[in-house]
Amino acid sequence: MKTALKRTRGFTLLEVMLGLALLGLALVVLIKSAAGSIFNAEQAHMLGVATDLARGKMYDIEEILLKDGFTDTDQSATSEQCFDDEGWPSICYTYKVEQPELPSFDQLQQMAMAQAAGSGSGAGSGGFENSEIGGIAGMMGMFGATGQSIDAARGGALIQQQFQMFQDILKVSVRKVTLTVKWKVLGSDRDLKVVAYFTDATAMDKVLNGMGAQEIQETQGNPPGGNPPGGNPPGGGNPPGGGNPPGRFGGRDGGKTR
Repeated sequence: MKTALKRTRGFTLLEVMLGLALLGLALVVLIKSAAGSIFNAEQAHMLGVATDLARGKMYDIEEILLKDGFTDTDQSATSEQCFDDEGWPSICYTYKVEQPELPSFDQLQQMAMAQAAGSGSGAGSGGFENSEIGGIAGMMGMFGATGQSIDAARGGALIQQQFQMFQDILKVSVRKVTLTVKWKVLGSDRDLKVVAYFTDATAMDKVLNGMGAQEIQETQGNPPGGNPPGGNPPGGGNPPGGGNPPGRFGGRDGGKTR
């Protein structure tokens, strides 16, 4: 007897090539997704490390400024330094120390006039007059607005007189520190900028001629109400109850004394 052999059909060359193409495409997507996850995890980790290092370096800069004092010379560190002592030599930093300055009174007037002219021509609602300083200045009548009250004019004159003192206080007692931290994540450059303002109370007190260190003296005299301490109690002088104390006159036995 002859037995019929069943021949099985295999994959053709075209089917193999299509299968390999689909497999390669899927592997590329999976590898790209895994690489993105690894990059994001490393970036989050390095960002946390850089934030902690920046916080600690800000404390160090504050100690340096308070120890050396706020000087007119440049106290910035423009040359790049790294956190070698902290164990992160791959993370470096620079910082810049600046004096915050207010615009002069003439500049404020020019900004207000320019804004008024622009708003008159339909320039928009934003600008100096809608800022904090511009709003306060406008309410206090610093720019000679017509129809302002006497109190507003007096307030504007007072601010104009004290404006230079405010500028001097900011110049000697406040410093703006901008710290820039740089590092790399899998070959990609990353950076973080942190801004802080430090104040020197001693320098501020020098500008104020010692007024900031003076204690408020308590006024000597009678307390509110007119009676000095230790005087008659409230209610007219007699003890609570209205009349004489029990046991002398006006007892409970019909007015008889015992």
